[in-house]
Amino acid sequence: MNSEPFTQLSRRIFCGALFAAALLLGTLHDAWAATPKFKSKVLWEFDAMDADHNRKSLVRAFKGHAYKLFLLPGYQTMIAKIPLDGSQVQTAPLMPGHVTGSDPHRFYSLAVDAAGYVHVSGDMHSSAHVKHWLSKKPEDISEFVFTSDLGADKRPQGFNVTYPRFYKSPDGVLYHTIRCAEPVWGLAISVLDVKTQTWTMLGADVPRADIAKGNRAKKAKGSPLTAWEDNGEGGNFSYTQPHAHLAWDKNNRLHLAFGLLNENTPSSKGRHTGSDVLYAYSDDRGKTFHRGDGTKIELPMRAEAGPHQADVVYSRHEGRPPWVGLNPTVSIDEKNRPVVKALDHKTGVHTFVLEDGAWIDPAQKTKDQKPKPILPTPEDDDEEDVDTLDLSGLDLPHKILFLDKEFYRDTGMLLYQAQVPDKVKHSRIKIVLATPVNAR
Repeated sequence: MNSEPFTQLSRRIFCGALFAAALLLGTLHDAWAATPKFKSKVLWEFDAMDADHNRKSLVRAFKGHAYKLFLLPGYQTMIAKIPLDGSQVQTAPLMPGHVTGSDPHRFYSLAVDAAGYVHVSGDMHSSAHVKHWLSKKPEDISEFVFTSDLGADKRPQGFNVTYPRFYKSPDGVLYHTIRCAEPVWGLAISVLDVKTQTWTMLGADVPRADIAKGNRAKKAKGSPLTAWEDNGEGGNFSYTQPHAHLAWDKNNRLHLAFGLLNENTPSSKGRHTGSDVLYAYSDDRGKTFHRGDGTKIELPMRAEAGPHQADVVYSRHEGRPPWVGLNPTVSIDEKNRPVVKALDHKTGVHTFVLEDGAWIDPAQKTKDQKPKPILPTPEDDDEEDVDTLDLSGLDLPHKILFLDKEFYRDTGMLLYQAQVPDKVKHSRIKIVLATPVNAR
């Protein structure tokens, strides 16, 4: 198939596109040392037949190319390989005949590992296990293998899964995060051994005695989790939506921020919620985790007090839910310190910095800052929460919908998706490369 654009009315546009982009850009740096100037070039563009899927399926760069999963009419899944030099774009089906559905939870995540193999994870909404595709050859999108039927270690792991996402460390190690609903609601993080192309699930088994306290004992599968909770919206072990966010500092230390619901709430009507924002770090690629003061955490991690408790960076406000946003972020500042940002649905966005083993709120230290105001949020709670980074000073021709922050981290260039125009019934996705004109 050639790279000619294809046209179809989009199903709907999420109202929080710009604000999701602000969050993702905010995970890079809290402030620009100086307003940079960029020279921008649109590498590829197409009319999005389904805005939900095409917006959530994020662009990723590897060795001179960008890779993007997109949908044709009829929800046919396609892969684009986009040269960063602006030359001819190649497109190919993910798997001949493979289609997804209109459910926006069934979006796809894509990554390229250190050896050049293209990984795709997606088409899941409470699926029994992770659906995963792997290119047969490095940097080649012409043919993929569906690995999910080849054995548990051939795919990222987890049971009853939704919301996949890939992360890649500065030294090229590929991680996969996903929300699990069995044996309990929790976070599943898997790491790839690129030489054997096998995946290992991080964490530890949830104690069967703890599961037996609720109604999920019969569903226990002995699958390790990184973090979990036994509360939920509607009662014990009912609905929750934990998400994991990863970042690495200049010493290649892995930093993890995540939200959990540690109190039972009424069933959600309109907004899902967490109760706590938590943090942990690892120096051995996730085999062991520690709190900010260096104390080792027993796995799997929890919000409840005890040896399994991760650092509780922020907890819910008083009053009725919704309390805490579902997608806290972690980034690294110019002093190589982890920075965690949390959204409180009542008081706005809060920022915390780890100093000497303790979490400090800069707004409280200076006393001349206030929590950032609440901005409009996307319609669905599986979207990124908002931040208030001002993008207006950036010399860019389009609003950033998603930035490949790992590419920026490694190169200083901006590879991003833009959505133009920002209207309800029509969307055009642009893949843009912006190179800095002046050094920051």
